[in-house]
Amino acid sequence: MKMKKTILWRYLLAIVLGFAMFSCQKDDDEPEKIISTQEVVRNGNVIVEASYRNELRKMYFILVSPSTAVVTRAVDFDPQLTNRQYYRKVVIPREFEHMSQTYTVVGVKGKTFENCNKLTSLVMPNTITSIGPEAFSRCTALESVVLPDHLERIVWMTFAHCTQIETIEIPASVESIEWNAFQYCSSLKTVVCQPSTPPFCTSYTFSDCPIQEIKVPQASVAAYKASEGWKEYEDKIVGY
Repeated sequence: MKMKKTILWRYLLAIVLGFAMFSCQKDDDEPEKIISTQEVVRNGNVIVEASYRNELRKMYFILVSPSTAVVTRAVDFDPQLTNRQYYRKVVIPREFEHMSQTYTVVGVKGKTFENCNKLTSLVMPNTITSIGPEAFSRCTALESVVLPDHLERIVWMTFAHCTQIETIEIPASVESIEWNAFQYCSSLKTVVCQPSTPPFCTSYTFSDCPIQEIKVPQASVAAYKASEGWKEYEDKIVGY
């Protein structure tokens, strides 16, 4: 009898471990499935609230054309709401369906995630080409950010006061990183730049950041070291 119980416990343990391994293998960068939507019209804008299976998780969109939308603040949908529902890891969807129409997500409105101090990780789809000012400012728990491959500008104060980010990778498509974009990112030590041509940068872009290394394409090292804004970090610029 004791042997049978031991075998049974081992069998149950194997099932639990197998389930855990399967869970770890799933793509954690896939957005949650949106199960319902509703809309309001405010100030001439159609705002959509998208709800997930977990009712604490919602996302909000402004419809900007018959087929595109941008992520917006909860308070734009309902002035009584706050952005506190954005917590842990958030994966912005490439598209969503509302009233039998599919909308592609092409941007993030300014201040959308501002002060979301429980947001730890963020993944944006490559459909996004624009991010508004202060979109992620003061996200003090944010550690990891995946920027979209077609982003053109990182505008002023986009990630200001994100005090837990240690590394940021700038996509090859970025043409400018504006003033105070990463101001007071007090843990930011490594910047990886994919653009072969140095993006526009100011002396205040990385203001009050403890930058230790800026990695750029090997063939572009000299260009970065001579470029306005970047040349202030000449001794920290290395090729990869």
